[in-house]
Amino acid sequence: MRILRNYLIIVLLLVLFSVMYQHRIYEAALERRISSEGIENEGFRADFYSDAMRKDREFLSEACLSFLSAVEKDVRYFPIPLSEADASLGTSYVDSWMGEREYKGKGVHEGTDIMADRNERGIYPVVSISDGIVTNLGWLEKGGYRIGITSPSGVYFYYAHLDSYGDIQEGDTVMAGQFLGFMGDSGYGEEGTVGQFPVHLHLGIYSFEEGKEISVNPYYVLLELEDKKLKYYYI
Repeated sequence: MRILRNYLIIVLLLVLFSVMYQHRIYEAALERRISSEGIENEGFRADFYSDAMRKDREFLSEACLSFLSAVEKDVRYFPIPLSEADASLGTSYVDSWMGEREYKGKGVHEGTDIMADRNERGIYPVVSISDGIVTNLGWLEKGGYRIGITSPSGVYFYYAHLDSYGDIQEGDTVMAGQFLGFMGDSGYGEEGTVGQFPVHLHLGIYSFEEGKEISVNPYYVLLELEDKKLKYYYI
């Protein structure tokens, strides 16, 4: 009798544990669903294009899923080609999205900085990640010489702190992999200001929902493009 009673207790405990475990799975799924609602959500924007987020597609809102699909469709190449002439001309980057920045007051970093191993402007070529239309070109006080390209699916790619431009103008159609200009250190001042920070490319990715500019994290997109680097001859 005691053995039977103990057995029943164990069975009840196992059933209770199973119910609690399934309930926690449901709660976790619900939390992911809530945190993914709307493309403006900080959690979604921070984890954009990560493996974890892409595996949880069923929890994404329609707007989030639509934008994710657009980026997946349009991105083709890493924005900095490899050098066929000098293998030491590498680059590096970290996940610095929404990190604190300060220029004429505190702000946040809406992008990923691809840093040049050789801190010298005008060496590293910058190419377009996607096909698209040049929708912005010229000087911005914070971004320096910048280019904004809108992809066929409406994703806006922002390339900032360039040293110079290629043979392109606003309104031009560009192809993925096309030369846009050279990496530099322009910005943080009136037009022509350089040397306020190390040479790098600031890459931003934006969606426009109902006329509102919404930033998402480029870091995981760049990781995905690591094995999709073109080769240019530069030294």
